[in-house]
Amino acid sequence: MGTLTKDTFKILKYNQRNGLIFTLLFRLVTAPLYLLALNAGLEFALKMADYSYLTASNIGSFLIKPWTAAIIAALLILGILIMLLETGCLITLYQGAFYFRKLNLWQILAGGLSKLFDEIRRKNWQLGLLVLADYFITNLYLIYRVFTHVKPINFVTSELLRQPWGRVLLAASILLVLFFVVPGLYAFHACMVEQKRFRAGYLKSWWLIRRRIFEVLPLMFVYYGLAILALWALYGFCVLLTAVAVTLFTDNRLALAVLPAACDWIELVLIFFSSMLLAVGKYGAVSVQYFRFNSRISRKAAAIGYEGKPFGNRKTAGIIMSAATVLCLLSLFYVLRNGSVITGDMLSEIQITAHRGSSNEAPENTMAALRKAVDDLADYAEIDVQETKDGIVVLAHDFTLNRVAGINRTIGSYDYDDLVRLDVGAWFSDEYRGEYIPTLKEVMEYCKGKINLNIEIKNLGDDSDLPEKVVQLIDEYQMKEQCVVTSTRFSYLVRIKKADPQIRTGYIISAAYGNFYSSDSIDFISIRSSFINERLVEAAHEKGKTVHAWTVNGKSEMERMKMLGVDNIITDYPILAREIVYREAATESLLEYLQLVLK
Repeated sequence: MGTLTKDTFKILKYNQRNGLIFTLLFRLVTAPLYLLALNAGLEFALKMADYSYLTASNIGSFLIKPWTAAIIAALLILGILIMLLETGCLITLYQGAFYFRKLNLWQILAGGLSKLFDEIRRKNWQLGLLVLADYFITNLYLIYRVFTHVKPINFVTSELLRQPWGRVLLAASILLVLFFVVPGLYAFHACMVEQKRFRAGYLKSWWLIRRRIFEVLPLMFVYYGLAILALWALYGFCVLLTAVAVTLFTDNRLALAVLPAACDWIELVLIFFSSMLLAVGKYGAVSVQYFRFNSRISRKAAAIGYEGKPFGNRKTAGIIMSAATVLCLLSLFYVLRNGSVITGDMLSEIQITAHRGSSNEAPENTMAALRKAVDDLADYAEIDVQETKDGIVVLAHDFTLNRVAGINRTIGSYDYDDLVRLDVGAWFSDEYRGEYIPTLKEVMEYCKGKINLNIEIKNLGDDSDLPEKVVQLIDEYQMKEQCVVTSTRFSYLVRIKKADPQIRTGYIISAAYGNFYSSDSIDFISIRSSFINERLVEAAHEKGKTVHAWTVNGKSEMERMKMLGVDNIITDYPILAREIVYREAATESLLEYLQLVLK
């Protein structure tokens, strides 16, 4: 074991800089691209299944839909190809290192591409199943941590682990995968280096490992255990460092709201890097074992295997890498700028909406309130829109200006040039004297990439073209992923869907009577929190609709909404809501939260 460990560290150290840089770049390029494909596939599958959202209640029926199965199969094949390509690249790297040849980034990529296309040409499709199982076992703990963050999988995971039969089923599944993976530990090298068919490569792998299984497996488990301990140590250090930064540089009222969300992102980032390092270390160790145990490997088979191949020259490999990098940057820009189903709705348990902006801290429906909502880390800002006399879409809740400007006159009786001169901030406090009524266009320009919008269209009658104007602005600013549209007038939502079916709509109701959540014209219901109960939430979720609760300002009511599993809390106090939603039960201070996270 000692010799194997020493040789493993030697091969990892040799050309480690290029190996780590390549793996990091490969993951940074392929992860966003796959995320974009996953997002597009999920949206298409949801559309074909007539669901607006995935929930714990409807995920079972969603998965058995024909289009869902087809999309999952396509995404699985894409994922397997990416994993096989990375495997080929890492084997190329260590194949060269074992024979003391330092490879540059282009040679590593060229070798990986050649190996991937060789396996496709030989129709070694079983190798794809093996790489999938191998990545599952290697990243088992990391996958579990990811599944605790992504809804509705996190609900299904927690329910599965709560049941005795679920734990037994999970353990049996892991053992079954292990029985497939362990004998094929060296099958990738046998197929990609010696160019064997899968059956011959798998049998060769089993022949190499069968007498050394009690030497190799403990070594692999030790490597894996040390990697997990290092992950936890680094996670603890980052959490403590973040807690210090939050305490020193953040408003105290934000501390318990910021830290839980920060801890989640810290863990996800560390999982990304840990997965990368596990892959590098694992293939380094396996390569050492393979070349040491397989002393009879021919010199021809030991060649790097990319010379003379279609992707063997630096120029071609550079073009491929550059094109992939550009696609990566574009996909990252798209996700960050326009939002994503994966990064938005699925990565947060309950989202927080600042009611009319952060209207407890700034005058409602103003730019100041929206800036406060961004500062308060709200996921959405809820705003109300109406039309002026000259057809400009502006923010206002009341039909008259009596409450916010002291003028008993309607919004619709003003041209915007006259309306913008009115002071709608002085009634709130002198600090906001001079605040004006903004247009929806101004709001979108500010909010794009910063915060999502819940746009409530006020009821101006059937003759109003306000719904179509809102759709036009959402399309103009490319904010479909960042906006939802709500109204108390159901016909407006029908018109929104007719104008653009991809825009998500919510029906605002004060009370719950009848099967109001089954309509294809709405994606969620927005309902007064006092009328929400467990049965309502379950019924809506079974139909693929989510539940937004308004206006939730009391601490006990927020706790009740969290317990019922609503999907969005609309509140005048987004910081308090975030603190309650993200903290664990019974944590009342930053110190208590840290103790809970780190124990």
